[in-house]
Amino acid sequence: MLLKTLINTNELAILLGQPDVVVLDCRFYLTDHAKGKSEYDKGHIPGALFVDVHHELASVETAQTGRHPLPDEEVFSRQLQDWGIDVNSQVVVYDDMGGAIAARAWWMLSQQNIPVRVLNGGFPAWRKQGKDISVVSGVAKPISNQLKVSFPWAISEQAIVENLETHQFQLVDARAADRFNGENETIDPVAGHIPGAINRPFLDNLDPEGYFKPAEQLHVEWQDWLSNNGDDYVYYCGSGVTACHNVLALNYAGIEAKQVYVGSWSQWSKRMLRALTS
Repeated sequence: MLLKTLINTNELAILLGQPDVVVLDCRFYLTDHAKGKSEYDKGHIPGALFVDVHHELASVETAQTGRHPLPDEEVFSRQLQDWGIDVNSQVVVYDDMGGAIAARAWWMLSQQNIPVRVLNGGFPAWRKQGKDISVVSGVAKPISNQLKVSFPWAISEQAIVENLETHQFQLVDARAADRFNGENETIDPVAGHIPGAINRPFLDNLDPEGYFKPAEQLHVEWQDWLSNNGDDYVYYCGSGVTACHNVLALNYAGIEAKQVYVGSWSQWSKRMLRALTS
């Protein structure tokens, strides 16, 4: 079944202020973790709640994980309570990177059967179109009912290891081509990609203005990459964030996709480093 995907600025403007609507500002910058909140404070969509991607959509990195491991299920359930989100909510998530970051929140919430959509064009589109901007922090409306959270679409490192022998699924890497090819690795300890993976950079889902390409165009482009059913593919990136953008784009294009290797290259490269130094 296809997932809900995108919403445009005019549609969101109509929804703002309705009691069941929750808007999450997911702006995040890998090289400056404080910048997201700073940008939020300078201006955001009225009523939006700021999401600390590094802490609220991920748990603490360890020597065995990638850079953004999923949070504990009980912890994330309480986080949803604090945001006032349950299965009756209408959630909209946005960033300023064409959905590259917001897609992680979208993927996590979609697994809980929560209706959630990504703002197409994000905050730049909202601002460009002259919509109202607020500097007053959004106020969460916590709820008492707690969801039972699970992440059935998260693929483990062990599953990736086993797949090297069984070939049960095809890996698709969302990083830029240079990092995939091991030519410009400035973040993780080893350069390259997981053996057998193919490369579809998430930026290829967007037009030059930062909006998603038309669904019909994405469908044609992705069909050139996908030779089998969408469920035969697992998506990864550097740390399990932008891989979700490919999953989002596929559903928008009418092609089912759900599975993400959350550890991604940041976990796999640690595995390679251990092998090289043992």
